[in-house]
Amino acid sequence: MRWPYGSALLVCLTRPLPPFPHSVSPKSPLLNLDHPYLVAGDFSIHNAVTDPYRLLSSNEEKESAPYFNRASELGFTLLNTPVVYTRFPFSGTHRPSAIDLAFANPRMFSAFRSWDASSLPSTGSDQAQIEISHRPPTPHNDKPRPRWQEADWPNLTEKLKNWLIHARAPAEIPSPSQLDQWFSSDLSALTTVVDTTAPRSSPSPRSKSWWTPLLTTLRNGFTKASRKAKRIQTPVSQTVTKQGRLSHD
Repeated sequence: MRWPYGSALLVCLTRPLPPFPHSVSPKSPLLNLDHPYLVAGDFSIHNAVTDPYRLLSSNEEKESAPYFNRASELGFTLLNTPVVYTRFPFSGTHRPSAIDLAFANPRMFSAFRSWDASSLPSTGSDQAQIEISHRPPTPHNDKPRPRWQEADWPNLTEKLKNWLIHARAPAEIPSPSQLDQWFSSDLSALTTVVDTTAPRSSPSPRSKSWWTPLLTTLRNGFTKASRKAKRIQTPVSQTVTKQGRLSHD
């Protein structure tokens, strides 16, 4: 995979054959690299981060913990949406689960767009195809903001007093067009007062919005699991709450 802003590396894991269900150690795919790095594949493990409603056995927790702990230590983010399953067994004796996982390091996650397990057609396998979309970094177009700590406050206060006197709405009931004209005119006057008194900052082209729609989804999933843990108060629910932080930290 080539990346417009440097090299990127994609590692795909597949389920190894028995009797070695986890022959790939956590340190092998989860590496500490300085360029965009994505690790995706069938880890064949169950964890409360991807399926907070699953009652995990002590053996399942023991098998999955090293991978998630390693990811957390290196700053990887799990891209999976919680409670969205990736495996649907043909047998009616097993429940759906999420064993296909995708981890992105900080440089890759900054360009992450979406993770979707439902958009691609079925291949006849018991596991769903996963579509992971990324976008290259884009320049930040945020406008300069006033540096209030450097503003000339005595001068600004006096100008604002004069602005308030002239900014009063007409006594009679204005028409919609008159109200719009009055509001636009006075807003422009207020902006001019601030611009001529408070210096402006110069945003870095590398700055970006830190909150995204994905974080909202992950936060909602974590909040739901946290409330359930407080309600039932079992060791498993407490583990779900602790491990759930990895999905959005």
